[in-house]
Parts: sequence; structure tokens; C-alpha cells
Amino acid sequence: MQPHTKRVFFVCICIMLFVSLANAAPEISTGEIFIQHYDLSILLSLFLFSLLIVALKIGPIRTLSNMLHGEKYPFHDLKIALADTDLGVWELDMDKGTLNVNKRWACMLGYEPEEIKPHISFWNRLAHPDDWKNLFFNSFHESIDQNDNFRNEVRMLAKHGVWKWVAVNGTVVRRDAQGSPLKIIGTQLDIDHIKKAEKEIAHSEHKFRTLFHSANDSIFIQDMDMIILDMNDAACKRLGHSREQMLGTKLLTITSPEFLSKEQEMQKELLKNRYSVYETSYICNDKDTVPVEVSNRVIYYENRQAILSIAKDISRCKRVESALTQSENKFRYIFDNVNDEIFMQDMDFNLLEVNQVACQRLGYTKEELLKLRPEDIETCDNSPLIKSRMTAINHFNHGIFESEHLRRDGTTYPVELSSSIVELDGKKRILTIIRDITERKEAEAAVRKHEIEKEMILDGMEEHVVYHDLDLRILWANKAACDFFNNEHSAIIGKLCNEIWPVGVDSNGNCAIMQANIKGISREVERTTPDGRIWSVKGYPLKGPRGDINGGIVVTLDITERKKAQEQIQKFNRELLRMNEELKSVDRIKNEFLANLGHELKTPLSSVIGYSELLDSLTLGELNEVQKKASESIYRNAERLRSLIDSLLYLSYVNSGKIEYNFELMHIGSSIDEALAKIARKLEDKGITVDKRISHGLSFMKAEPEKIQELLHNILDNAIKFSHEGGKIEISAYSEEEDILKIEISDHGIGIPEDQLNSLFTLFHQIDSSMNRRYGGTGVGLYICKNIIMAHNGAIWVASKEGKGTTIHVSLPLKGKTVDRKEYIDLTDN
Repeated sequence: MQPHTKRVFFVCICIMLFVSLANAAPEISTGEIFIQHYDLSILLSLFLFSLLIVALKIGPIRTLSNMLHGEKYPFHDLKIALADTDLGVWELDMDKGTLNVNKRWACMLGYEPEEIKPHISFWNRLAHPDDWKNLFFNSFHESIDQNDNFRNEVRMLAKHGVWKWVAVNGTVVRRDAQGSPLKIIGTQLDIDHIKKAEKEIAHSEHKFRTLFHSANDSIFIQDMDMIILDMNDAACKRLGHSREQMLGTKLLTITSPEFLSKEQEMQKELLKNRYSVYETSYICNDKDTVPVEVSNRVIYYENRQAILSIAKDISRCKRVESALTQSENKFRYIFDNVNDEIFMQDMDFNLLEVNQVACQRLGYTKEELLKLRPEDIETCDNSPLIKSRMTAINHFNHGIFESEHLRRDGTTYPVELSSSIVELDGKKRILTIIRDITERKEAEAAVRKHEIEKEMILDGMEEHVVYHDLDLRILWANKAACDFFNNEHSAIIGKLCNEIWPVGVDSNGNCAIMQANIKGISREVERTTPDGRIWSVKGYPLKGPRGDINGGIVVTLDITERKKAQEQIQKFNRELLRMNEELKSVDRIKNEFLANLGHELKTPLSSVIGYSELLDSLTLGELNEVQKKASESIYRNAERLRSLIDSLLYLSYVNSGKIEYNFELMHIGSSIDEALAKIARKLEDKGITVDKRISHGLSFMKAEPEKIQELLHNILDNAIKFSHEGGKIEISAYSEEEDILKIEISDHGIGIPEDQLNSLFTLFHQIDSSMNRRYGGTGVGLYICKNIIMAHNGAIWVASKEGKGTTIHVSLPLKGKTVDRKEYIDLTDN
């Protein structure tokens, strides 16, 4: 090769390498090139090596450029010079459309040099369709403002049919007057192995990230100063901190204060041994703490030392440990504090463990008691039974026995021993729970005493009492029964009913009462003996704990005198019925009289009220003050008299059943206004104010307007009557559940005594005589209100507190729905 040819080759190589590096990594630092882009590192090394050779062989690079532009050296000489290099070298003549490559360019794709067609279209056919537009010569013509240097990574089709990645670097060495490239030279480098390595690295990085973020444990990567570089998703989720919040901070910032000193000590151990394991606790974002077991290890991360911390959540382990500790404490607490004595013995009945109750009850210390044998703590009468108990336990693995324990002071007490063979630490042991049954023995003695007392009581009864079994045989009889049978008690037991008891046997010779008992049927019959005595015979079946029939009891009583008394009572009852009918007739006459009287009284009363209204309205002339007061008194008392007459008439109609209701559509607001207008003078005289709250959404309802007026008038009249001077009455009306009207009328007066509440709706009821004299009234107002409410399918009730006032609650249906009846008294505060 000629010297000048070599110089041209090296200069070209240097220029193309430099341009390729500049285009490929314009923003990559030198350190990043060596660490993360080792393909560029190779190119940089070649560039530096070529630069050194060129510096030694030739002069300024400008000379080469001038030679190329002047075409002093033909390209075939350059081709010969580059034939043996490792880089694929090419030259494109854009004007002629020719392509010239060296041998390495062809071999890189598996072709022989003569197989390469010297035309641009051949290169296009070899390029991957997705990378075709990335080829420099396909895009240079689109803009003349592009740089002279370029670098592209494209896939080229090798001869054996495999796509290979190559890095194409080029430089425009000549342009026409318009700036379009005419000649381009460049290199082509095989980077297929680099791309595969990058793919493997990306796959490895993906696997690492997948494992890193899929791990259930919290994982942190820290630098050697304990600053967090990265953390996985599990750590973020468990601690409630975002990755952005934690990166750049230290784990010490979220470590519980009580573990800080330990954490710092473990960090020193880590730096010393490069590995440490310890338990600590982290504080979550919601202030909860998470106990963790941390495994630290020094690793290499991004070409430097780092700390890998894996924090395993041990909350569940801690809970299990706590539960085990609590379980052990509970067992020990129960063992030492249970009310029974607990002994643990080996198979030879030597004591291995006892609880405190046994020590306290027997009067020994634990050390003293463990040295004793069973026979040392049982009475002499029970000591011989110990051996037989051992035999039974060994044979059946369990046994329940009664014995008597001997205390250290020589006193004794009865016990029940429950012994079982258990396996503990791989060895058989005898666990014995000993219960003091002193109270049970006393209860059994008391039961026996009670049985004796019961027999004494039954023996003292006048009735004959017999207890029989399912075979109708007598098991027990009291003294009265024995005397009736004319036999001793021992002679009666075991006998059949029909053998000794004529009263219990019917005409067919059957004991029907006992037969009913064993079928579970209670029965009562009457028998008459030949001497004319009448007997009541009652049978009661006896059932066991499971409901099964065990027998029955038969009770016999002479009721001859009672029958005679019943006949006298029936005679008196017939006489009372006759008198009651006479009273009903008188009551009907009274009701008719009251009705006629009411109508007769209303006629002159209407004239009195009418003329008093004329006087009050000054229609009949002016009145002086005395006359006005007299007129008002006449009107007020006439109205009161009319109210009393209306009440008497209503009662007479109710009692005679002639009362009628004419239901029509009405609005409760209008009725309340009319009722207030009628009592306006009373409110004014007593200085009482009215707070009225009527809901605007109330609909019309079907009711009897006059009766609703009377209901409201009676309630308001009572509220005025029992209110203080200058008091206040509150009226509210609203709908409940859209179809129920609620009316509440409250006063803040004297209230109602608690012992009088349950009789408020009773006819003619007065709170007491003194209040009757003070406040007046007939005691029929609330009774009438209750009847009106019942006729409207409504409800009425009272809430009152003495000294605080009273509230009357009324509930009426708006749409024909029946209201749950309430006629009770509510004692809650008003």
C-alpha cells in the first residue's frame, strides 16, 4: 500500500469516528460512555488510536480534505487501501447512484465482494422496512440544512436470512451549488452483538425490577451513608410513604425512637462484617408502627458499593409470640388461681407439680407437698382405696372418685378426684383435678332434709296425694291417702290403683286418670261415692329432664262442701244478672233523659248567648263599664254551660250508640285557627301567648270537622286552664311518613302528678278534689277526645312532668291508613 494512501485511510477513519461519536452521544458524559455505552467506548478507543497514527504519519487534516475535494486520488486506490480493515467502508455517488464498498462491508453481511451490486437500490433492498427511512441517503434530499455528519443504527438482511444490526456513520464530502450532497463516504460497524447484549441487559433489568417490586418484603437500596437510593412497591405500600418522599432520606428518620440506638449499632456491625440481621420497628405514614426483621448486606449497585436492606414484616410473628405468651400466662394463671387443686404425677403417683390452691388448701408449701405421697394427704379410711384407683386409671385412662383429704392441721374435707393419663414431653403423666365438694355434700344433706320436710308437708295435707310409675303401680302416697286406703304406707307401695283405690277407678274398672298421666295428659274428673260424697280427682304427668314421661301424680279431694257453696254462688249470680238488667234499663232511661234535657237546655241557652253577643257588640246600645263586665260574664258562663251541655249530649250519644260522623275533606290548619279564635278571649284574659308551627306541606284529610274542632277545643281549654298567668302554649302540626298527621299541643304549666297519669282518659276522672275546686272541670274532656280519635282510627297519648308542663300528642291518618293505637301515658320530660 502506498504511503499517501495509508495516510488518506487513517484520516478518513478518524473523521468518521469523531463524527459518529458526536452524533451518537451529544449529551453523554465521558464517564457514562465508559459505564453504560461500551459500544461507543470501542469507537472512541479506535478514534484515539487512529488519531495517534495519523499524527505520526501525516500533516494537517485539511490537506486530506483538499485532496478529496480535488479528486487527486481516485476512489479505487482508497478501496484497495481499506480492503484489509475491520470496518465496513463505503462510498456513495449520489449523482450517479453508485455504491462502492470494501470487502469487510460485504463479509459483515455474509456476502462475497462480487455479490454486492454497486447501486444505492441494492442497499435499500438489504435494509429492514421499518429502518428504510432512517438511511441517510433516503432523507438527505428532504433538507439541505442537515449536517454533513450522520449516524444511524439499522437492521440489514444478511445472506443467510438473519437481520443484523449495524451502525452506519457517514460524512458528506462534496455538495453541489444548491447544497445537495454529491458524494458521501462512511463506515459500517457490526453492532449485532451489542444490540443482543443491550436486549439481554434490558431483559435482566426487567426481571430484576419485576422481582424487586413483586417481593412481599420491603426492600431498600442505600448508599454507604445510609441514604435511600431506591425502594420497592411493597415498602411504599406497607409504610404509606411514596417513593418520592423517601428517596434521598435515611431509614433512621422512620425508625421508632426506642430502636434508634440499636439501629446505629447494627449499622456499625454492617460496615465491619458486611452483613447484619436485627429486629427494629418502622413508623408508617399513619403513625402506626410495623415490627420488622431487617437483613442488611453490602452489594455493588451501579458500579459502587451500596447496602441492600430486606425488611420482613413480623407483625404476625409478634402477634403469635404475644398470643403464645398470653396463652402461657393464662395457663399459668388458671393453673395457680383455679379454685380446684391440680396435681401432676408420674405413673408411680409421685408428685411432679402442684398449684397454689392445693398448697393453700392442704396447708403445705410447694416444696413440702412435692415430697409427699397420695396416702400422706388422704384419711386413713380412704388410703386403702388409692391402689384400686391407680389400677382403674391405668386400665381406663380416666377415672372419677370421691375421697377425703387430710390437711396439715389434721382437719379433713370431702373431695372429688378427676384423674386422666396425658402425654407431656413424650412421657405419660397423671393429671388429677381435685374439687372440694364440701358444699355439694352439704347441699345433698340439705336435699335429703328437704325431702323429709316435703314428705312431712304432704303428710299434713288434706288432699290424698299418690305418685305412680308407668305400670300404674303406686310408688309413694301421703298419710291422708294411706288413711283413706286403710293401709300402712309400706303395704300400699307397689300396689296397682284398682286394687286399693275405688275413687280412682271408673265404672269399667279402669284407672283413667293414671292412664292419662302416662300418655302425658293432665285430666280432672269428679267421682261420687256410694255414701253421697263428691270427690275431685286430678292427674298430672311427671316428665324427666328430656321431656320423657316417668309417671304421674294423682291428687284426690273431697269437694262435697265446695259443691254446695258453688250452688249458692250460682243462685246469687242469677239474682245479680236480673238486677243488672234492671240497672241497664235505668241507664237507658237516664241517657234518654240527658239527651232530651240537653236539647231543651240548648234552646233557651242559644237565646242567652245571642243576646249577650248583641250586648257585647253594642247593637242594643252603649253599655257602661259595669254593664260590659256583666255582659261578658253572661257570655263566658253561657259558653261554658253550652260546652257542658255538648259534653253531656256527646256522652249520651256514645252510650246509646247513636253518634254519627260525617267525614269530609278538611285542612287541619283551618281547624286550629278556628279553635284558637273560640278561646281567644280566655287566652287574652290570662295573658297566654300561642306559638303556632303548621307545616306548609300538609295535605287535606278526611275527618269530621266539628269533632276535630271539639277535640282541639278540649285540649286547648285544658292547656289554658293549667297554665300560669303570662304563660305560653305551643302548637305544631306536621306530617310523618307522608301519610300520618302529627299534632302536638304543649303547655308549661303545673303538669300532672305521676300517680294520676294512667287515669287521664277515664270518664269523669279528676286529678284530685283540691285541684278540682281550684281549676274546675267535669272530667269528660279527655274521655271525649279519646273517643273522637278512636272514631278517626288515630292515636292519642300524654307526656307530662309535674311542675314542668304537659304535651298532648295526636296522630291521625292523612290517606285513610290506620294509625297504631296509642292510649298510654309517656313519662318522659316535656
